[in-house]
Amino acid sequence: MRPMNGITYIFSIASVILAPASASPIRFSSSIITAGRPAPVRSGSPGSRRWSNDSQTPSDPQIFCRSESESPIYTTGDEDLGGPGVLIWNYDPNHHGVNGTMFFLYESNHDFVPYKYMTIPPWSCAFVAVCPTFRGRVVRGDLTNLDGRKHMLGTWAEMNWHANRTASTWGDISLLQGNDGAATIQSLDGLFRVKGFTLDLLFGAPSNAWAQKATGSWCLDKIVGQDANNATREWESQFIDP
Repeated sequence: MRPMNGITYIFSIASVILAPASASPIRFSSSIITAGRPAPVRSGSPGSRRWSNDSQTPSDPQIFCRSESESPIYTTGDEDLGGPGVLIWNYDPNHHGVNGTMFFLYESNHDFVPYKYMTIPPWSCAFVAVCPTFRGRVVRGDLTNLDGRKHMLGTWAEMNWHANRTASTWGDISLLQGNDGAATIQSLDGLFRVKGFTLDLLFGAPSNAWAQKATGSWCLDKIVGQDANNATREWESQFIDP
């Protein structure tokens, strides 16, 4: 991920927006929100679970918000109390049989069980609070994401609060693990820095660039790791730097 110095993020097809060290907005072009905003669901306090790998220095271990042995938190929207969080906008006009689009927050290295999830109706938004040490991604999905398996295919809105123990928030839109639609991420610190794209890269894509998600829907294939799809990379590189 690239540093964004304490800003907010947005997805376009869906959008995510991050507020400075507190709230963060994200916008997606195909998402949903429910009408009303019931009582917020609180996140548990961060535990002592730590993780480090090549992307994290030994002096900056990850402290997880939640264990994968715990059930994911369903929320219809959390109360913004000034702490870290994301504002997710859904610009997908479709209802997908659930009155909107389902969004899932995953912590880095916790790929089997999401941290939080929600449904957002078309042309709506929802605020989702996260713990102060959250590092991870927001993705689209459906109830299949709750089956205890990895679901990596799709556009990722990545974020990292207090990266490298600084007061900065990092964020990016990544297509390395697939592309199921446009997204943008934007800061809300007054600088309004934006990353992401709004182009429909699925339209007109060659047949050998596609892959099917466990949900049954189709997206552009991943371009990193084992079985990386070069046809997808070549197609996307014509329009953006994936």
